[in-house]
Amino acid sequence: MKKNIIKFIAFILILIFILMILSYILAPKNNSEKAGMKEVEARGIFGEKDNTIDVIMYGDSETIASTMPMKIWEDYGFTMHVCGTAGQTLPDTCRMVYDTTRKQKPKIVILEANNIYNPVSVTVPLARILNIILPVTEYHNRWKNLKLEDFYSKIDYKETDINKGYHYIGITDPADDSPYMEKTEKIEKIPLLSKIYIKFLKYYTEKQGGQFVIVSIPSKKNWSYNKHNGVKEFANKEGIEFLDLNELKDDLNIDWKTETGDKGDHVNYKGALKVTNYLGKWLKEKNILENHKEDKEYEKWNKDLEEFKKIVKY
Repeated sequence: MKKNIIKFIAFILILIFILMILSYILAPKNNSEKAGMKEVEARGIFGEKDNTIDVIMYGDSETIASTMPMKIWEDYGFTMHVCGTAGQTLPDTCRMVYDTTRKQKPKIVILEANNIYNPVSVTVPLARILNIILPVTEYHNRWKNLKLEDFYSKIDYKETDINKGYHYIGITDPADDSPYMEKTEKIEKIPLLSKIYIKFLKYYTEKQGGQFVIVSIPSKKNWSYNKHNGVKEFANKEGIEFLDLNELKDDLNIDWKTETGDKGDHVNYKGALKVTNYLGKWLKEKNILENHKEDKEYEKWNKDLEEFKKIVKY
């Protein structure tokens, strides 16, 4: 019996050792799509200089379609990066926060509220932990494209994203005229698991010296006053600032006939410009961010801005 236990332990240790070696080989050595990195726009932050990002926004596709960090840089000199991904769940957010804050210590961390109601399978948290510990669990399919340097090269993340995570939507696909933010006392309850993740994100952010806030990006398709009430109730209880841009009809005045690219799911470029302008003013009013535009350490941001302007015109 004792010998069997020893054999089993030895087998597990050997298996872990093999998986660690495979993880080193299969993990992308660069944060580019060519190197095999997934969601390269969000992970463009890996190539930024250490501790140079003031604000990071996490969440699903609402974030990447709505917020233009380079416009905020142009107007205020604040450095911001959107680390949103399509269908991002809170376990995905925690994974992304872990990855990005190893090199960055943002003063403000923004969680987009739609993320809170994205369903989470009980197996997802374990999978994300395994992805961190053993990258082979995430990049096992890379064996098809392995190169000789994958066996010996060191990981060197140096690619940056000119858009800083923003995804340009230039088309218009109108939404219908029906209202979606009529006031009600009804509350869409936040799942217990989601509450645990949010509490952890708040704790982790504050431990890193940052401020954790929740922002709801305008989305006619995904948001409602019931969800607004659910997040507001929880945020008030936990002492979290909550900004719901869906409420700001007069300040933002999103025109769902011309400022959405997919019938009210995401804002298009015109809508993103309104969202970004409002967020920029809101960030400035916090009086905790520094204008870096004249700082030589941030010269690349001015160069990226010129390239960004070739993509969008405002």
